[in-house]
Amino acid sequence: MKNIRSSKGFTLVELMIVVAIIGILAAIAIPNFLRYQLRAKFAELKTNVEAIYKSEEALRQSERVLCSGAASGQFVAFAQIPAAQPNASKSVWINTDLVSASMLDWVVQGGTYGAYAALTLDPPPATAGAATCAGTGTLDALGQALTIGASSDIDGDAVGSLVASFTPSIVASTGDVNVAAPAADIAMFAAPPTGIDTTVCTLQPGTVGNGQVTNCSADNVF
Repeated sequence: MKNIRSSKGFTLVELMIVVAIIGILAAIAIPNFLRYQLRAKFAELKTNVEAIYKSEEALRQSERVLCSGAASGQFVAFAQIPAAQPNASKSVWINTDLVSASMLDWVVQGGTYGAYAALTLDPPPATAGAATCAGTGTLDALGQALTIGASSDIDGDAVGSLVASFTPSIVASTGDVNVAAPAADIAMFAAPPTGIDTTVCTLQPGTVGNGQVTNCSADNVF
């Protein structure tokens, strides 16, 4: 009797079906993975704006004098940190960037995808001391109303994105807004990415609480 071996394997049709299924799964999974990466990188902006706000609030509630003769108990505006224009790559901070952040007691390690800046309004009265620290690193005007902004171009599409937090000056006795927080716009940054659309929240939206970080441009959604 002959020993007949049975050979088993995949037919060409079966292999084509498997390849097609893998292709479909890849077409769905890869774009979602890339968007997940972008969202993870973009989350840095919100985290750092929240950290800056905590540093600013600590300054406002302390008696620390930021520069010679300056009024204490104020928020402080500052020019763009880091100085480099944001792009799809992380910017490694140079020494002057680190020094500028340290003036705010804001500690950053490594580099960032975003650039950060702040504006103030409602300056202190003349009797309280100088209303600005201009000339001291990146520090600028003091005030009781604060807007912190962060810009980036995470996806490298030459269209910048923006997040911001708004803190108006408040009347202590009533809790009413005394002076609204400054507008969040491209003028905050010395070297912003191109094409930032700030129409979403140039001024503090009514649905956004004081100090809350919010997306201010359509390019923030990945």
